[in-house]
Amino acid sequence: MELKRKLLVWAVILLLALLSGCGQSKPGRLSEQNLVIGAGRDFYEGPQSPGFAHNSTAIWESLTILNENLEPVPHLAEKLVSDDSNRIWTVYLRQGVKFHDGTPLNAQTAVTSVERIARHPKLDEYGTFSNLEKVEAVGEREVKFTFRQPEPAFPAKVAYHGCPVFSPQSFDAEGKIVHPYGTGPFKFAEYKKGEALTVVRNDDYWGGKPKLEKVIFKVIPDPSTRLAALQTGEIQAVADVGGILPEQAGVIKGDSNLVLLSRPVTTTHYLLFNNKKPPFNDVHLRRAVSLAIDRAQIVKEVLNGYGEPADTIFTSLARAWVVKGLWTTDKSKARELAAQAKGEKPDKVVLVVNSALANRWPYKPIAETMQSELKTLGFEVELKMLEMGAWKEALKKGDYNLTLTPYTLMTGDPDFFFGRWIISSGQMNKERGLGYNNPEADRLVKEAAAGPNPAKRKELYDRLQRLVAEEAPLCPLYHDVCLYATRKEVQELTLDPFFKPSLEKAGIK
Repeated sequence: MELKRKLLVWAVILLLALLSGCGQSKPGRLSEQNLVIGAGRDFYEGPQSPGFAHNSTAIWESLTILNENLEPVPHLAEKLVSDDSNRIWTVYLRQGVKFHDGTPLNAQTAVTSVERIARHPKLDEYGTFSNLEKVEAVGEREVKFTFRQPEPAFPAKVAYHGCPVFSPQSFDAEGKIVHPYGTGPFKFAEYKKGEALTVVRNDDYWGGKPKLEKVIFKVIPDPSTRLAALQTGEIQAVADVGGILPEQAGVIKGDSNLVLLSRPVTTTHYLLFNNKKPPFNDVHLRRAVSLAIDRAQIVKEVLNGYGEPADTIFTSLARAWVVKGLWTTDKSKARELAAQAKGEKPDKVVLVVNSALANRWPYKPIAETMQSELKTLGFEVELKMLEMGAWKEALKKGDYNLTLTPYTLMTGDPDFFFGRWIISSGQMNKERGLGYNNPEADRLVKEAAAGPNPAKRKELYDRLQRLVAEEAPLCPLYHDVCLYATRKEVQELTLDPFFKPSLEKAGIK
């Protein structure tokens, strides 16, 4: 009897040990609320960038964010109020927000963060504060911005990367980030160059403690490798624009462990012309190429339906601004224009393709489609694949005729497109070697940016959209429908129109 009793006791102890071990993670395994996201690019941007890391990492936040209609809504700000001239804006900050180092968000810390960007133009990538005269704390939570000219789009400009807000302890006198103490739901933990960036939960987040404890953003440039990592469970999600290629959708749908998701985002894909040299210094030939492109066919046959044929110059999600139907297909008219401008003699042109972008979007098959279409207009198109650095250099020097590029309307405001691509001094106009120069377009862009009211700005941007459609310094191909995917255990991971994942809501079942 004594032996039986001892055996019974040991059996109970063993059973309890086994039961208690069931809830524990095995050595080396991720804990229940750790998430690994695969991306085709590196989200680390470095200490001499405005935000240190891409906003998808949820380390930092901005004064506003944009809603589904691309309208600015308060975020770290509670409200934004302008005077009648739109030259002076007063921002009222949210109460109870702390940076990751424990410093409270108040008017003075916000001013210090803004001055970091305003005083170092290289950090002001979007030109948010290029016309800023002064910024000052006028109360515990009130910040007053005074500009040299009207800034009607100010609430949109301070969304996302236009105004990342950091604790004063985050950066040195030169604006270089020494540690990114933001206000976001996650805190920066570690970066391994070219491999992964890790963030951990901010338990004191003002919006409520997230479910996830840790998120790792793993860099996987090759699309096949990204998909394989998702299938094997090495990663649990691919959640970024261009993360899943259209031809991979069927594989994901056929895998019972995976969930395929999609949503329209604010990225548009363009065919760029070198406006400075033959043959596309001729507006008639640019228009001919634009008219020859069957955008609906590209979306159907190359993108498997995951895209929107572009009949607007930038994302149709900007409903308050776009003019529809300006970009059409008319192959007969295209051939007529080409014949009138160039005759029957074939022109040799070079279409350069960025290989890094081709790993995130189907740029190679799109380029091959362009090659075939342009042959009907008398162009012999040479396709040339270039690495990212060589591609940027070739465009800046004007060593190309055609190229493909994505562009995202990050502020939701038309000036973010026209003020960067169409005005002759625009950043993208210069960096991408577009070389478009039209004094009337320059005048309209400047007038619209500082327009006195939305109705007047709308009128000016309508005129600009028609002018650009007529002169075609570039032409839109399609608006992106972003494909992303998760393993089935991942819950509530969605993307916003700017492809920012909902890390503050997501969890693992």
